[in-house]
Parts: sequence; C-alpha cells; structure tokens
Amino acid sequence: MKKTLLLLTLTAPLLGGCIVPVSVTPNLCREIQTRDGLQIRLMFGLTRPDGSIIDGDDWQNFVDSEITPRFPAGFTVLDAQGQWYDAAGHRIIREASRIVWIVAPSSDRNLQPYLKAIRQAYQKRFSQQAVGLAIQSGCSSFENVPVE
Repeated sequence: MKKTLLLLTLTAPLLGGCIVPVSVTPNLCREIQTRDGLQIRLMFGLTRPDGSIIDGDDWQNFVDSEITPRFPAGFTVLDAQGQWYDAAGHRIIREASRIVWIVAPSSDRNLQPYLKAIRQAYQKRFSQQAVGLAIQSGCSSFENVPVE
C-alpha cells in the first residue's frame, strides 16, 4: 500500500490532474519480474493547417532532433489514423497520424519537461493546435527472457 501511495505521489505532478489507475495485476507483475513504470503515448497529426502533409523526412527529422535525444533508451512509433474535433472550424478532422509509445520509470524527474518540450516543438514546427498525450501506470520489462 505504501508503494502504491508513493507511486501516486510521484506521478501525480506529471499528469496535470489526471487520475493514475493502480495496476490490477501487481502479483503478475512481480511473478514475471517486471518493474513499475509509466506508459506514455504521444499522438501527432500529420496534416498542417494549410492541408499539406508532414512527410516522412520531416517526421524523421523531428524524431531525430526532439524525441531520440530525450528518450535514447528507446520508444515505438506506430502509424495511425486519427480523428479530432476542430472547435475553431466546427468540423471533424480525419488525418494520418503517428503515435509514439514510451515506457519510462515513474521516478524520472525529466519526464515532465521532456514531454512538454516535445509537444511544444511539434506544435511550433508544424503549426499544430495540439499534440495528444496519454499516460498510464503499469509494469514493463525489456530484459532478456531465458529460452528453455
């Protein structure tokens, strides 16, 4: 219980008022020797306001200059189709998008400034209204599993 309260206390400032769900499988996490951490998903639209597309080279240059230096241990990029409501234009926008999935220890004090910097850089560089962010607590492992 103390560990859960400590995790909530440490991660609450990162989430800007979001509620952090407590893992429902702590025994499984321990049994398979994983660590507590955060699963962070950043959602990036690939269409500029003028309708032009953020191409693969522009995207990769952004990843190389903004995301990789902050998360050199690794992350996953997923191609996706996004949809959001443009309140200013009163319309639904559908566009190609990218999801960057990062797994990080909740104790990392750099998470908040890193995520903020990445989101702001993308918005500025590509004239975006927003970059989506979702954070969940959970357990993870990137260690070799012995093959029997």
